[in-house]
Amino acid sequence: MNFNLKSRFILICLFGLLGSHISYGQSGISLYHLSNSTFQGNHFNAAFFPEGKVFVGLPAVSGIAIDFNGRFSYDDAVTINENGDKEWDIDNIVDNAKKKNYLSFEAELSTFYLGWRKSKTKAYSIFIRERVAARLFYGKNLVSTLWNGNTSLVGDKITLSRTALDMRYYREYGFGIWRSIPNRGINIGVRVKFLNGMISAMTDSKFEGSIGFEEENFQANFDLNNAVINTSGFNVFDSDQLSSHLISNGNIGAGIDIGAHWKINQELSAAVSVNDLGFIRWKVDPENYTMADTTFRFEGIDLADVGNFEDAYLDSLKNRVQDTTLNKTYISGLNTTSYASLMYQLTPNDKFTGSIAAHIVKGNFRMIYSAAYTRKVGRILDVSANVSRIPQQGIDLGLAAAVNFGSGQIYLASDKLLRVWDVPKIDAVDFRFGFNLIFRGGGKSPKDDNSDLMHPSPYGKKEKVEKSDGIYWIIRKQRPRPVYEKTKFRDT
Repeated sequence: MNFNLKSRFILICLFGLLGSHISYGQSGISLYHLSNSTFQGNHFNAAFFPEGKVFVGLPAVSGIAIDFNGRFSYDDAVTINENGDKEWDIDNIVDNAKKKNYLSFEAELSTFYLGWRKSKTKAYSIFIRERVAARLFYGKNLVSTLWNGNTSLVGDKITLSRTALDMRYYREYGFGIWRSIPNRGINIGVRVKFLNGMISAMTDSKFEGSIGFEEENFQANFDLNNAVINTSGFNVFDSDQLSSHLISNGNIGAGIDIGAHWKINQELSAAVSVNDLGFIRWKVDPENYTMADTTFRFEGIDLADVGNFEDAYLDSLKNRVQDTTLNKTYISGLNTTSYASLMYQLTPNDKFTGSIAAHIVKGNFRMIYSAAYTRKVGRILDVSANVSRIPQQGIDLGLAAAVNFGSGQIYLASDKLLRVWDVPKIDAVDFRFGFNLIFRGGGKSPKDDNSDLMHPSPYGKKEKVEKSDGIYWIIRKQRPRPVYEKTKFRDT
């Protein structure tokens, strides 16, 4: 890659740092449709808890998730020149860009989890997860100008509000509570999480900016307000404190997941959840790169001449950023997600589901719509297939399966299967895998205190409570009535 090419990519990344407040999350909708077949369903809806007694997750192998969503594939980025050699085709990438574009990569790694049922109506869990996310958002006009020059935009203006960067890596330690209320057909769940941030780089949500180009002399007018880039943890990677930083550090936060599953009648049920409500306070090695609200101009510069643009603009931008570097603690909200579903139980083993997933950050939404069919084959296999509309990818097919054998369970899931067999054309990947240990219990059942069947007595205030199994009333044993001697009658 020559110097000019490197410089252009540097410019794209720099503008990515001058971002706004948009950010979208991952999918996982296929694994979500297995609901409580796996312990991982609890990550999507805290009210989903699997059947069994004890659930154990081993480090790494019990939960791996990778999700990538891009605008271009290998075929789009590489071409064969007249000599038969492969080379990067950046012009094709720029030309095929849409008005709004983004690159997104997310990964999760389950370090440990333990779940157990105290009774038929109560369960608890503890878990540890590593979570990584990196997203870059950009508009076509900005990328085209950086690559081709400003000729096509003379007399026009580029708005930087479609450009953003959000990157973070943190660990979550969680405790979950699950509760069932059979008489009302409701399951509810809550998970509280302690968060420890490792590294972050993100733009400020108040940033506003634009670049205008004048017709006479190619003058570029920059108007920037609240341009701030917050980072934490980058210098630690070049120090001897890296190991201790990755074990524990002062970047702390808290989060909560809540969910509910309501069985409306014998066939119909609904589920809703909201996950990752919370924040992280970044105070270890914070660096805040800021530019004061300003308007500045470059006169006589043709952005098509990359050499001049580098000398005049890039050096100046670097100086402005370096002169205003602060070290202030900052707070970032979590990338909240929510799921809502309506389920129809055709048979005890066959279910149809319609779902909507919303990925929300600072008031911005990205929606996923999905329709799924789930089939349960005894205790051996649970499988689900779905058709989903995924942001930037359009319609795609998804598949998830959980295979049970003894105390072991293996699950696989993917939301993006249409182009998986044509690798050069892949521009999005979603893959989830895990091995779980499930101990279903046996032998003598635990004593049932029937506390879930308590109801007010309809026979008066003298009786405190009585019990019902939903079909028959179970009335506590009464004392026998007194027996009176028969009255003797005599003739008068």
